[in-house]
Amino acid sequence: MKYLAATTIAIAALATPALAQELPPAKPGECYAKVLIPAQYKTTTESILSAAESESITKTDPVFKKLEKRVTIQDESYELVPVPAEYEIRTETVMVRPEHIVKTVVPATYKTVTQKVLVSPAHVIWKVGRGLYEKLNASTGEIMCRVNVPAKYETVTQKVVDTPAHVIDKVIPAKYVTIKHRVMKTPPKMTKKIIPAKYKTITVEELVKPATVSVSKIAPKYMTVEKRTLVTPETVQWRQVLCETNTTPGVIVEIQRALLKKGYKIGRPDGRLGRSTLTALRNFQKANGLPQGGLTLSTLKALGL
Repeated sequence: MKYLAATTIAIAALATPALAQELPPAKPGECYAKVLIPAQYKTTTESILSAAESESITKTDPVFKKLEKRVTIQDESYELVPVPAEYEIRTETVMVRPEHIVKTVVPATYKTVTQKVLVSPAHVIWKVGRGLYEKLNASTGEIMCRVNVPAKYETVTQKVVDTPAHVIDKVIPAKYVTIKHRVMKTPPKMTKKIIPAKYKTITVEELVKPATVSVSKIAPKYMTVEKRTLVTPETVQWRQVLCETNTTPGVIVEIQRALLKKGYKIGRPDGRLGRSTLTALRNFQKANGLPQGGLTLSTLKALGL
């Protein structure tokens, strides 16, 4: 690396014995810091029920045909002369429509159900503390904070059957008409006189086809939702960086110019690693999936330095 000076191992020189055991192997002039490696996620799709399976009911009414029926309204009789016969009026009930069933469809009722679907599970991330260049003392490295990120849910509304459709049978009673006819009660006692029978034609209805009901299935409906799943958790690792030990104002100017070419606003290159330059670096690292928390060599390579 053309910007590294072979002077000292800046971190290892000031580290405590415990910290020295955690430090990575380094050459003279190299500096290392703990940086945030972003978590990796994958997005999958999941199919959930939005409308349950239901039934469609279709009915047909009964079919009748009209027929003419000849019925007797007076029997054949006779009379005697001179004593006439005696008669009486009798009634007869004739069915003109048989009993049948009318089917009535009561439609299904529905209700709306709301449920929560897990989109992103709860996880834990590292959060950078006060910054790479602020130190509590000479042996303090990067300050990192562990933060809980709550699970993320999405509310899904679906329509389900509350009461299924059903059929009610209604019995329609048979229909009758009453016919009166004259019948002989006492025959004549002398000469017989024939009285021919009398008839009447009436119209009756005959059931040709009974009422029917057909039921067909309506398939359930589904909807697709996206679900974000953690593949690799966020970690903190040692990475080679530029620090005060191996960084010069000229190197910082090169970094600032590279950030300006990438479209990040940092003002005029001045060779100082100020707030605007650090903010632009973090945004560049985040946008390119780079470790976050310092001037890592992977960041310089991505900037073309």
